[in-house]
Amino acid sequence: MRFKVLAFVILLGVAGFGAPALAQKTYMIAVSGGPAIPVNRFGDSHGTGSAFTASLVVGVENLPVGLRFDAMFNNFGGRNKGPGFGVFEGADGKITAGIANLIVTFPGSRVKPYLITGGGLYGVKPDLPNIKSENHFGFNAGLGMTFGLSRFSAFLESRYHSISRSKMDGGRLNFVPITFGIVF
Repeated sequence: MRFKVLAFVILLGVAGFGAPALAQKTYMIAVSGGPAIPVNRFGDSHGTGSAFTASLVVGVENLPVGLRFDAMFNNFGGRNKGPGFGVFEGADGKITAGIANLIVTFPGSRVKPYLITGGGLYGVKPDLPNIKSENHFGFNAGLGMTFGLSRFSAFLESRYHSISRSKMDGGRLNFVPITFGIVF
């Protein structure tokens, strides 16, 4: 819990740090997709799924720190065993999310590595009729790299997502999407 609070405070501090430099900010839109691998108990009940993300990236020129806001959609196929979505074991599942991330980039000429971490609200829904989505807080952390691709920039990244849920709801959901994206 302390880690979550600390990450949130750091994220707010960085957002406030860049506020005086609004005229120097750069904005980019990104889209990405790839496989999403369920891990731990979630991996026992669900197979590899798909991840799609649309992002708004905000940075300040000449600073290696930026913000990225993600709208994420993940889909996982259920198996008939294991406690993946609580009482809805084995059902296909959808996870949507709205996430705010802090990005730290490292210098590079053609390939630029970066670290990413953040948190947000994750909507978890078993693919069953008359079942509503449940919203839970979660966090993510990972690494990636950007590189040139013709007229666009591209990136490849992997992040570990952990969604906090009570034991009654089925416990934590953890998954790792490995995505390829294009920045406009």
